Amino acid sequence: MVGAPEARVSLDGGDWQLRACLGDEWQWHAGPDKPWDAPGWLPARVPGSVLDDLIRAGEAPSPYHERDSRLAEWAPERTWLYRRRVRIDPARPTLRFDGVDHACTVLVDGRRLAEHEGMFVPFDVDVAEFADGAERLLAVAVHAAPESEPQVGRTSRVRVHKSRMGYGWDFCPRLVHQGIWRSVSLAGQPELHPVVRLVDGVGTVEVGGEVVLRVEQPEPWWPNGLGEPRLYDAGDWRVGFRTVDFAPARGAFLVNGVLLPVKGWNWCPLDPLYGVPRPDKLERLLTLAHRAGVNVLRVWGGGLIESTDFYEACDRLGILVWQEFSQSSSGMESVPAADPDFVDLLRREARAIVPTRRRHPSLALWCGGNELAGEDGPLDDSHPALGALRDVVRELDPGRAWWATSPTGAHETHGPWEHQGLARQTALYEESTAMLLSEFGVEGMANRPALEALIEPGHRWPADRSNPVYEHLGAWWNNAPLVQESFGGRIADLETMRRASQWLQYDGLRYAVEASLRRGAGVAPWQFAESFPNAWCTAAVDWHGEPKPAYWGVARAYRDRHPSASFATWAWGGEAEVRARIHGHVAGRLVRLDGSVAAEGRDEVAAPTGELGEVFVLDLAGRNRYVMTTAETLAPLLALPQARLEVERSGSRLRVSNVGDVAALGLVLEGHARTLFEDNVLDLFPGEERTIRIEGDADAVTGAGWNGAL
Repeated sequence: MVGAPEARVSLDGGDWQLRACLGDEWQWHAGPDKPWDAPGWLPARVPGSVLDDLIRAGEAPSPYHERDSRLAEWAPERTWLYRRRVRIDPARPTLRFDGVDHACTVLVDGRRLAEHEGMFVPFDVDVAEFADGAERLLAVAVHAAPESEPQVGRTSRVRVHKSRMGYGWDFCPRLVHQGIWRSVSLAGQPELHPVVRLVDGVGTVEVGGEVVLRVEQPEPWWPNGLGEPRLYDAGDWRVGFRTVDFAPARGAFLVNGVLLPVKGWNWCPLDPLYGVPRPDKLERLLTLAHRAGVNVLRVWGGGLIESTDFYEACDRLGILVWQEFSQSSSGMESVPAADPDFVDLLRREARAIVPTRRRHPSLALWCGGNELAGEDGPLDDSHPALGALRDVVRELDPGRAWWATSPTGAHETHGPWEHQGLARQTALYEESTAMLLSEFGVEGMANRPALEALIEPGHRWPADRSNPVYEHLGAWWNNAPLVQESFGGRIADLETMRRASQWLQYDGLRYAVEASLRRGAGVAPWQFAESFPNAWCTAAVDWHGEPKPAYWGVARAYRDRHPSASFATWAWGGEAEVRARIHGHVAGRLVRLDGSVAAEGRDEVAAPTGELGEVFVLDLAGRNRYVMTTAETLAPLLALPQARLEVERSGSRLRVSNVGDVAALGLVLEGHARTLFEDNVLDLFPGEERTIRIEGDADAVTGAGWNGAL
């Protein structure tokens, strides 16, 4: 088949070397006369990242520790020369680069053959004159990273189509990426990209003008929650047939004629060193998303045009992808440049990018970028940069939905990203009228193992912005004052601060999601997983791939027929009565700490605060529970009587029983890395037990809550 992957011979792997060069020094080292064992060369991997090679060679410290990322900021100022030996077969006279970040010069035996710029644009280099089977020296000079804007800057000054996250963002320190970040190979044929169509009940796949697959009445590809994501083999590609339309006013996509309310999450790069392949981490995160009931991932515009591996996994798991071009807002001004040179750059890049992703049934939407707006509000296609991208999408991928920017401000909104307080958080989401909340969140601290790996013991307290380590690691999301306020100012140690902040994130985010879903709105919280390990962040899954409690709150809210409740606050001090409205056709109960029932009701449940004790639980038929207090704050959670728990481990099951006389609240299970739990964050009344299925070592599972531990 034309363009088939078998025609390529991979040059990936660890057979490369790397060296730093200032100015034009790289030209002295690019020829074949330099010995392979000459000093100054370091081992390198392709695909990869310059900084990752430096870390592995001991030339730079790991940036994933305290403030050590600052010690790596020098690397992007240099040109990095890659080299390897290669024999070029006459049957494969083309060097194919799937991606170099950002600009490079390609040489063979010291002769310049090509110049290239654009991290997302594949390119070919004709090497037929060297195709005699003799050993040659391939060299690639990856030039100093281009200037661009960090989060607080001006979008109009951005002159490149490159991920901006690494230039410094609220969840990522400055780690500007460089390197041969996607595969390199020798090829014999030009690479062509399939065109997949579904017309009048007939599915076809066309490559280079040739129909390579035709299916009458194909079984449709369905997203997560609607059916099987059916895929067909079309030679060297897997494809699916479906129709997708975007209905933002309804908070949904229309898939194969069926309305699919958005149960999404926002997706950011796996790491600031995104060139390093992380297949196991990618698979784990997307598996976690699938198990949480996610049907849409919004690929944020400050990040990447996501990889083929990402799309193929989403194809297989039935997760729709909202793909944004790499443009984003800035703190000072958020309007892209409109001059002809920049618009033409975007047009050229889009023409190279769009065909590489259009075969994927998971791709639902192309979007011009994140939060692009002027003084009068969000931009539309009348802006030259966005109009150019739209035109390319309509020409090269005409069946795909297009969205100029997110949010539009009409039916679709962003924010807030912070917990608003014990009463204001619930009111805010009950009052919202947006039909698609495509970016919003709640902040919280890191998981305990992640925090211990990130910060040395002597630097872990205080956990607020007065600590310079915490100031570096997620300062925007460090809400220690609100956590203290919410718990009556009684937090005096790290573990309590961590647990309390994660509890606010868990309760605050799940309420926002539940309130939105029950009025028919679509949701995509910010953000699914951390790109960089921070002490505080808005992510629901940490950098190591371990869920925080907030992940479980949203996963529970995404379950079919999930019951929920609306109420005024989690802390009822000063109120004469606790009152909650029940949604989901189940009975609600107000349950005291000893398990006795103070009140119950079908559509509404209420009881005088004086009859509930300091801590009580709003229980919805055992399928959803909210822990509350009758105090002014959540401080009573810090002084609960201890519950007695018994644990039975049997193969892939873990049974936890409350054998005491008080409820065990907020029990969070922890396992070895890569353990997968069926459910987590448990509240058990006296005499209750829960059996949790796990994938991993049951004997290694531990857990702790407000008043009980395994």
